[in-house]
Amino acid sequence: MYMELEELQKSIPAAQRIEDYVDTLRDDQPTVILRDYNEPTDPPHLDKSVEIFDFEKNPRPVDDVANAFGTKPNIPGINVINAIKAALGPGSWQFHVSDGSYTGYSIWELKQFMTNFDSTDLRVWIAEVFDCDDFSQVLQGNVNLFFPGIAFGTIWYGPKNPPFNWGHSVNIFYSFTDNKVYLVEPQTDAFYLFNKKLWKPWMVIM
Repeated sequence: MYMELEELQKSIPAAQRIEDYVDTLRDDQPTVILRDYNEPTDPPHLDKSVEIFDFEKNPRPVDDVANAFGTKPNIPGINVINAIKAALGPGSWQFHVSDGSYTGYSIWELKQFMTNFDSTDLRVWIAEVFDCDDFSQVLQGNVNLFFPGIAFGTIWYGPKNPPFNWGHSVNIFYSFTDNKVYLVEPQTDAFYLFNKKLWKPWMVIM
């Protein structure tokens, strides 16, 4: 199901087609964006003001288990886009989206997969070789392979206020059962909410 640009522009006036975006790029040179920030000393989600999803206090509902064996709902892309926009807040960040609709999955399904079938969090962190961006790219590939059509991507973000001395890449996920957007730290398997007071989004790729 394709998404109409006019529909999207009702909530995000600056939205544009990929063809129009490409026309703004230089013909003679590629546009290269270099990540020259250090990674944070500690994972940003460990800040005491960040809201982490507690799976022990929020066990998987019975009806969510039942849904796993039935037909998955189709989620209009505009719903996912608006949820991400609300979660991250206004700003000059970029959002690259290529699907007009997504398949709905829950946070419990994703957590179960990551706990029992995915080993991305067990990889060894090596600066420049296998660091935060590699972790998030590997998890995105693994999750998309297991859950066809899932609204699961990668986000880059950094501090909202000075000092602007770090940048971080994690995953981003839309959970249809609670209509929320969570960040997923692929190095620890933590699910948490984006803290608009502390952080500024840079780019989201779904």
